[in-house]
Amino acid sequence: MNPTAEYDTFASIYEIWTATAPAAARNLPFYVEVCRETPGLVVELGVGDGRIAVEVAKVGKSITGVDASAEMLHRCRARAQAAGVLDRLTLIHADFRDFVLPQPAELITIPYHTIGHLVTMDDKRAGLRHIYSQLAPGGRLIFDHFVFDPDAAARHSGVILRAEYTDSETGQDVLLWTTTRYDLEAQTMRIIAWTDEIDGVGVVVRRQYHRLNFSWLEPEQARALLEEAGFEIEALYGDFDRSPFCDDSPEQIWVARRPR
Repeated sequence: MNPTAEYDTFASIYEIWTATAPAAARNLPFYVEVCRETPGLVVELGVGDGRIAVEVAKVGKSITGVDASAEMLHRCRARAQAAGVLDRLTLIHADFRDFVLPQPAELITIPYHTIGHLVTMDDKRAGLRHIYSQLAPGGRLIFDHFVFDPDAAARHSGVILRAEYTDSETGQDVLLWTTTRYDLEAQTMRIIAWTDEIDGVGVVVRRQYHRLNFSWLEPEQARALLEEAGFEIEALYGDFDRSPFCDDSPEQIWVARRPR
C-alpha cells in the first residue's frame, strides 16, 4: 500500500489519534510560535487535517500546507473553513519529494514525527534534498522525531486500547485499538489500528482496519542526512520547551538552515 492510500484510509481516525498522543499537545504551541515569528512564506509538510496549520492561520499568519493524501487535505480545508481562516491557507497535493512552491520558503516544518513516513533512507535523503531546493537562502527547516526506545517498542507490540469515544457523525460508540510490529534492523514499524463500533448491548456491529508504514531515525543519522543535503545545523532540542538534547530526551527537534 502506498503512503497516499494509507493516509486516505487513516483520515477517519486521525483526529482522535492525535488527540490521544502526548507529543501532539506539546508540539502545537512550539510550531505556532515558530511560524508566527517567521516573515515570508511558511510551509508545513504533512499538513494532515490542519491541526497545526489552522492554529497558525488563526494567529494571523498565512501558511502553505503540503500533503500526499487528498482526503487529509479535504479535512484540512473543512477545518480552516469552520475556523474562518481559509483565506490564509494554501494547500498543495504533493509528495515531500516533488512539491513545488510558488516562491522559495523562509520556513519549512515537518511536525509530529512525519519525516518517518519517508520509510527508507533513500526516501529521506531525496526528501531532504528537495526541501533544501525549495528554501530561500537562509531559510530554515524544522522537524521533530521521537527518540526510539526499545522498551517502549516492546510495550507497544501488544494490543492496546488507545481510545473509547462516541463518533460525532454517527453517534456510535467506538473502541480504537492498536498494535505495532517492529523491524529493528530496518528501523521500520507497521502500525495496525482498528475501530470497533459497538451497539447498545455491546455487540460489535462494524470493524475497520487502518494500517501505516513508518520508520525512525537515530540522532546521528538525522545529522548526517541534513549535512549531506547541504544544511547547516542551527540547533537540536530535546523537547518542545527548547531544552538542549541529552541522552534521556523524549524528542529530537532539529533546526537546520540553508546557507545564505
